[in-house]
Amino acid sequence: MKTKAGCATKNYPKQVCAALVLSLGFAATAVQADTALTGSLTLTSDYLFRGISQTDEGMALQGGLTLTDDSGFYLATWGSNITFGQGSMELDILAGWTGKLSEEWTTDVGIMQYRYPNGDNATDQFNFVELYSKFIYQNLTLGLAYSGDYFGTDVDKYYYYSADYNYPVIDNLSFQFHLSYNQFEDNTQYATFLAAGPVSGDGYIDWSVGATTSWMGTSLSLKYADTDIDSSAECNLCDGRVVFSLTKAF
Repeated sequence: MKTKAGCATKNYPKQVCAALVLSLGFAATAVQADTALTGSLTLTSDYLFRGISQTDEGMALQGGLTLTDDSGFYLATWGSNITFGQGSMELDILAGWTGKLSEEWTTDVGIMQYRYPNGDNATDQFNFVELYSKFIYQNLTLGLAYSGDYFGTDVDKYYYYSADYNYPVIDNLSFQFHLSYNQFEDNTQYATFLAAGPVSGDGYIDWSVGATTSWMGTSLSLKYADTDIDSSAECNLCDGRVVFSLTKAF
C-alpha cells in the first residue's frame, strides 16, 4: 500500500520536496516583509471540483485566507464542507509565487496539499499533494497541475490541463468560459478514481459557461458545468448542472 506520509516516500517527486522547503523558508521570513492578508467567504449551491460534485449536489460554505508579500510569494489556506467518505471537510494548504514573465504574460506557480482531516486517510488515501502552474495573458489563463499520488487508493500519476477565458461585457458583468482535461495514468486508475461503472480512455473533460456580476460589495456568479464522463459509468455526481454562488471578499 502506498503512503502519503511526507517527502520521505518515493511517491513524491523531488520538486514537491523542494517546494515544501521553499514554502517553509517563506513562512519564516514573511513577518519581516511587507505583507498583506486577504480572505473570502462563499456560499454555493454545489461544490464542484473539476466537474464532479463534492457535496452530493448540496450547498457548501467555503472560506479562505491568503498572506502575500511584495515579492509575489504567498501562503494560503482554503476550506469547504464535503459529503463523501468518512469526512465532512476539505482543508487545503498552498504556497506559491506570482509575478510577470514579460509585459504581457503573468505566471502563478506553487504547491498545494489537499487534506480531509476528518476522514480515514490510512485507508482511503484521500490526502494528496499537487504542483500547479498558470500562465495568464490578458483575459486568458492556461493551467497545468500534476500529482504523483492523486486522490484515492491505487490512483497515482495525474495531470490537469485547463483553459479559462474571462470576457468583460460591461463594467459590472463578465462571462467566464472553462475547459479542461483530467488525465490519469491509465484506464484502470481512471475507473478506480470514479469508483463507478466502466469508462473508456484514460481521463475526462470538464467544462463550464457562466457569468459574474457584483452587488453591494458581493460577487454573484451563475454557471452551467458538465463533464463528458460516459453515461455507462453511472456517475450521478458527474452530470451537468447549474451552480449559483455568492462571494464576499475582505
